[in-house]
Amino acid sequence: MIVLGLSGLPYAQDHLLKNTADPHPLDERNVQGLDSAACLIVDGRVVAAAAEERFNGDKGTGRFPANAVNYVLREAGVDKDDVQAIAHGFDYDRHRRLFAGARDYFDDVLSGATMVESLHNAGWTDVEERFHAVDHHVAHAASAYYPSGFASALCVVSDGMGETESLSVFRGRDGRLEKLHSQPISHSLGLLYSLCTRFLGFASNSDEYKVMGLAAYGNPEPYRELFETLVTFDGTTGSIHVNWPSGALGNPELGYPKAMRYLESVAFPSPVQNGEVVTEHADFAAALQTRLTAMLTSLTDHWLRQTGETSLCLAGGTFLNCKANQAICDLPAVERVFVQPAAGDDGTALGAALHVTRELGAPYVGEPEGFQPYTGPSYTTDEVRAALRERSAQGDIDWEYVGLTDDYFAAAARDLAGDRIISWFHGRMEFGPRALGNRSILGLPKGDRIKERINSLVKFREPFRPFAPAVLDEDRDRLFETRALAPTRYMLCTARVRADQHAAVAGIVHADGSARIQDVREEYNPRFWALLKAVKEETGTGCVVNTSFNVKGQPLIMDPRTAIDTFLRTSLDRLYIEGFIVQKAAHAA
Repeated sequence: MIVLGLSGLPYAQDHLLKNTADPHPLDERNVQGLDSAACLIVDGRVVAAAAEERFNGDKGTGRFPANAVNYVLREAGVDKDDVQAIAHGFDYDRHRRLFAGARDYFDDVLSGATMVESLHNAGWTDVEERFHAVDHHVAHAASAYYPSGFASALCVVSDGMGETESLSVFRGRDGRLEKLHSQPISHSLGLLYSLCTRFLGFASNSDEYKVMGLAAYGNPEPYRELFETLVTFDGTTGSIHVNWPSGALGNPELGYPKAMRYLESVAFPSPVQNGEVVTEHADFAAALQTRLTAMLTSLTDHWLRQTGETSLCLAGGTFLNCKANQAICDLPAVERVFVQPAAGDDGTALGAALHVTRELGAPYVGEPEGFQPYTGPSYTTDEVRAALRERSAQGDIDWEYVGLTDDYFAAAARDLAGDRIISWFHGRMEFGPRALGNRSILGLPKGDRIKERINSLVKFREPFRPFAPAVLDEDRDRLFETRALAPTRYMLCTARVRADQHAAVAGIVHADGSARIQDVREEYNPRFWALLKAVKEETGTGCVVNTSFNVKGQPLIMDPRTAIDTFLRTSLDRLYIEGFIVQKAAHAA
């Protein structure tokens, strides 16, 4: 059984840009169907999955994932005609009557016919016979439940919006998902967080993680009452209510102007971001983050008690919020948690494919070590050598091939111990937004001004942005306070840095004393683990700063040529790539 999963709404962004006069740059992502991706399931096993942004460089794009589709087919060694089912992570057609007053918009953007048409345009035939539309929240839930390996679990989905829902609760049992609860878009926690992101001068549906980082610098008290009035929890029904004034959620293409005016009336004039930490902005972000966390923990605890479940699966963009995830993981009723690493809409390509695979009678087949997010392209030694030769002919780089030997890992560890910042490119690219040791920029946690240097000279991003640590499992408990549940494996949960270790890992301690850890074990990622072991031999601690290999506005790097180009235009000291050690030529340094 071969099933292709797809996410995205191919024409949504084009429709907004075509029908909105001069949209503000911060509002160009106020559409559904972003983060398009493709995933291929063969006989219940995930063979390949990748987001389209990694191929075309358009961060967060929702356009038809033509490159990603070609990749997953190529990785599996199959052709278009070999695919028996095509699963799409939206099913708007069953809600067509709700759009009676916006037929053109429905037909041009939301209808499943838009994905069918895109497949035809890409050379596919017999698409209608193979096409399966999957409810958006079912796709999210499936993306977490099946890879979790839990026979029975509570599944919570929260995002900006699905077709008509913003939050859904499912019970997964014996391979089936039963919906227990849902709430409409008007009460969306994800949309609330996105609108507040836009209010603070960041791009909605893009920069929410910046607000999460900013929150650590603030005091929630000045705006606590505002958010406690705006967002409430009903303990009788297990529902969250967002109490917007009438009309606040209108005109998304214009940046939700009524919602913005409301927030200005109860807080302060919407700022223009300059990357600095302003006290009232940080306080607002802190109150928002505090309320989001309280609502998600209250809702989760309610439904755990209602069902008696102790295992938990989380999906949807809201659960990329690692601060809220930490609080959920700390709930007394929780024994096991799995957060799908591509928790945003790119992950619905995986979930839709898994759901249809199951419906057609093929159970999910997982890996012994658990779900592996390394599902993207990899490159051979010959491919990397060709890219290096091409660039070295211009005189920009010097390189040598050492191979994936002990000497190679020791050289990288010595560079890190010497406070150099390196880029690390190996194996298959990660699926989802977190760099998990295959496309990473690495530094020494106690390095000189390490956070400032990476933010300003390498990543070119806001100075308040924190960095995550990757840590050997054997050193984790000495450095951090954590239950070490599955989300820590994927950098999806924060942990408290132990007070007596702050100086040893100062570069990864955020303003609130937390860190978004990646727990590295040999069975998860042998090469990255080997590097951390070598770092421990050099420094005494198997821990590094780990941030994604890209710069501001650039998707996570996928291929060797982009890696080399990015290395050259930043202040990175070395590039370690598939056994090659690369440095800038003397005149290019």
